[in-house]
Amino acid sequence: MLLESSGAASIIFPHIGISLGYFPNSFSIFGKFTIAFYGLIIAIGMVLAVVVSMRGAKISHQDTNDYIDLGIAVIIFGIIGARIYYVLFTLDYYLANPAEIINIRGGGMAIYGGVIGGLIAGFIVCKVKKIHFLRAFDTIAPGLVLAQAIGRWGNFFNREAFGEYTDSLFAMQIKYDEVGGVITDLMRKNMVTVDGVQYIQVAPTFLYESAICLLIFILIIIFRRFQQYNGEVSLWYLGSYALARAWIEGMRTDSLMLWNTNIAVSQLLSVAVFAGAFVLLVINRIRLARKSWVPDFELVLSPGAVGTVEYNKKRLAEKKAAKNKNDSSWETYTVEKTEEDEPAAADEQSSEPDQAAEVQESEKGKEEEK
Repeated sequence: MLLESSGAASIIFPHIGISLGYFPNSFSIFGKFTIAFYGLIIAIGMVLAVVVSMRGAKISHQDTNDYIDLGIAVIIFGIIGARIYYVLFTLDYYLANPAEIINIRGGGMAIYGGVIGGLIAGFIVCKVKKIHFLRAFDTIAPGLVLAQAIGRWGNFFNREAFGEYTDSLFAMQIKYDEVGGVITDLMRKNMVTVDGVQYIQVAPTFLYESAICLLIFILIIIFRRFQQYNGEVSLWYLGSYALARAWIEGMRTDSLMLWNTNIAVSQLLSVAVFAGAFVLLVINRIRLARKSWVPDFELVLSPGAVGTVEYNKKRLAEKKAAKNKNDSSWETYTVEKTEEDEPAAADEQSSEPDQAAEVQESEKGKEEEK
């Protein structure tokens, strides 16, 4: 939906004195190509996630090229996973409108689906390239949560992903005819009029989630030097985000529901993820304290270790050497075959003068008879 200006402010934060004039949810290039801010902001977040991941890889002496490959796979399958997750839990609408399944420009992406799709793709790439999956997840986790912090502002431009009516300090007013999310009866009951324009007043849950994700990113960057085993940073990320998301999902009015129930699927998943991450963190810390577990872990990889540039160069050299060996074996076979054929060819060449002599003698005999 392309929003058109009516002159009034689009969004107002009445209790902190912020009023944002009209801004569209998309723009056009050369009057032909329309680009949604939602997609553009998510793309920016993805690019920054790859940059942050490559920076983390460089600091820990990993091969940054591996994270370019990982980034491409995670982005592609993250988008697919985010869309599949959303479609699955709004299935009635998309069964009635199947052509809309591939239309992602107006929204309809679920973060958990993106994380699941990205992790599956990352696991496959790590297996193929012989990268330690948990170390890779630890490396991309800061970039991933930063991308989530940025991506939530796509919801801001779409005027969606907000909570129920509130009159709290950060209450947000959205112009009624620009709302992209679900409007409840309580919102309609508490609508306000500003300069003759109607607004709903809601909790800016997208803003809360963005701020929390940014805080998680900062804390991971600060404390990851205290990491003691592969996968620990990943558990920090999963546990902290899931806890925040479980709280925020309880405030939203447009949550995806588990089929034929009133259970918010992302809230249920968040509780499960938080519980799992918390239990694993506690168990692993107890094992470390009792010294019953000595993890094979290096905060910064030593030269030549799996995942380093030196290791990948060595693997590449070994592959090239094996290929050259196979090529040379084929050449040797060809040469040997040619050498075996040479005596036969020599015999054929030596027989040619004998045949010529026989012909000459035959002709000479015929002339004598005459």
